[in-house]
Amino acid sequence: MMSCMTDLPRSRRLDRIALLMAAAVFIGVFLVPLGLRPLVMPDEGRYGVIPAEMIETGEWIVPHLLGVRYFEKPVLGYWMTAAAFLGFGENAFALRLPSALTTGFAAGLVLLFVRRWTSRWDVAAIAAMVFMTSLEVAILGTTAVLDGPFAALVTGSITFFFLAWRATGPVRFGWLVASGAACGLAFLTKGFLAIAIPGIVLAPWLAWERDWKGLLTLPWVPGIVAIATVLPWGIAVHLAAPEYWHYFFWIEHINRFTGGARAQHPEPWWYFIPILILGLFPWCLTLPFVFGGLRRIGGSPETRLLLCWTLIPVVFFSISSGKLATYILPAFAPAAILITTGLLAFFRNAVGKRTRGEWLLIPLGAVLLLITPFMPLDPSIGSAWEDGGEWRLAILATALLAWGIFDRISQSTLDPRERILLGCLGPALVFSVAPACLPTGWMKISKAPVAWLDRMEPLTTGSLVLAEAPTIHGAGWAWPDAEIRLLGSPGELTWGVENFREHAEWHVEDSELTDVLRTATLDRPVVLLADDPETRSASLEAISDAAGLGRPAFRLDRDILIAVWPAAAVD
Repeated sequence: MMSCMTDLPRSRRLDRIALLMAAAVFIGVFLVPLGLRPLVMPDEGRYGVIPAEMIETGEWIVPHLLGVRYFEKPVLGYWMTAAAFLGFGENAFALRLPSALTTGFAAGLVLLFVRRWTSRWDVAAIAAMVFMTSLEVAILGTTAVLDGPFAALVTGSITFFFLAWRATGPVRFGWLVASGAACGLAFLTKGFLAIAIPGIVLAPWLAWERDWKGLLTLPWVPGIVAIATVLPWGIAVHLAAPEYWHYFFWIEHINRFTGGARAQHPEPWWYFIPILILGLFPWCLTLPFVFGGLRRIGGSPETRLLLCWTLIPVVFFSISSGKLATYILPAFAPAAILITTGLLAFFRNAVGKRTRGEWLLIPLGAVLLLITPFMPLDPSIGSAWEDGGEWRLAILATALLAWGIFDRISQSTLDPRERILLGCLGPALVFSVAPACLPTGWMKISKAPVAWLDRMEPLTTGSLVLAEAPTIHGAGWAWPDAEIRLLGSPGELTWGVENFREHAEWHVEDSELTDVLRTATLDRPVVLLADDPETRSASLEAISDAAGLGRPAFRLDRDILIAVWPAAAVD
């Protein structure tokens, strides 16, 4: 154990306050705001439509996106969302709930790791709060993507393995089983990275510890349990869709990792360095203090594991051809623990050290509060909110002011634990109100189209909807009772459309558009959804004129277009 922590006076009162604050931060940042901001397409639409389709069709083994086989991910994330839908209805809160709950689980694992390391509840709760108030964690933990659940389960696999390494006898076996179960569940969420990440972290760490026996013997139990966890669904999906494993392994994993410029999301090797720093905001601003504190801490198995756990995944994903900012989320739990221990060690020996964050936060909050009455209310002249809700800017400004005040008070505290606790309150408050303050009036409608599309739902219920690939997720979520077909380039559905005849018939190519438009009637209109209004509206008028069809009725706003044949259907 580290002297910088064990030398601090113990206080049951501080333990209770820290634990209650950690619970409050989780509720305030990850639960209360879940339904406050609009769904962001295409990701949240995709991960909402697939589980809803599972519920509707009863097909729980092979994932489908609007009827097309969709093999990019396994099923556990969809199952969790479907369970939330069954419990809370198909809404934004339920859609994001699995990400929020699994992020809370990850925070609990941080608390468990630090508690086992330091035998202190206060330090453990502080580390959990630092984790939850890191920008990338706060964003992905309240967004309906699979990265939050996956990272939490990977964190569980590594944490439980560490606890097994520390334990003996039956307790060790139990932790190894838990590690394997978490690994298997992570595989069912996102695939083979569930094996790769714990492997590239734990093997070098055990070698660093010179525990050659543990390196050769401990992974067997987790490995067997992980295989047993995955096997039932793995066999079932192979029997139902034999093509699944070929696509999932070679195209979704190997090609993405080694495809070079042809891989999905190619980025330079240094891409994750700024992502990690920015994702740790606001704690990245304390990194000079963290490094200074960590130099004062003696080496231990825990610190060596945390270093491997933080750095090796970042290096691993930097080698990959395809990169997304979300890939390195599993590194944020150990990074938060290192930040906490480094800050405690630094402020233990630098009481009263000023950081002066309030010099930026308080003036920024004051300026935003002062300009609130002068913000335009009409969306047509640049309102940040489509409903004219400029009061949101006042809420955000007040949260920034409060953050600055908390930061100022924290610098006058003598106890480093209290200083970091106060430092967590400001970002937690801002992160809790930020979803309600998202400037939807400045966003592309195609990125948050559901509120706009909802107005057309009565018409689309009895219509044939032709949606271009960038808009199809929003259409699937907003118009669940419509008959939706893909128009033009298949985008992410290319593999399913090209490899299955029944999906090819569902896909309408541009050359087939005129024939489909001829089927439009007042009883069954044709609705076309596109994301390039100016270009598309002119081409649709030309197509209608050339075919002798009446021109469609248009509904458009910024970067999204709805065209309806016959035009009288919208009257």
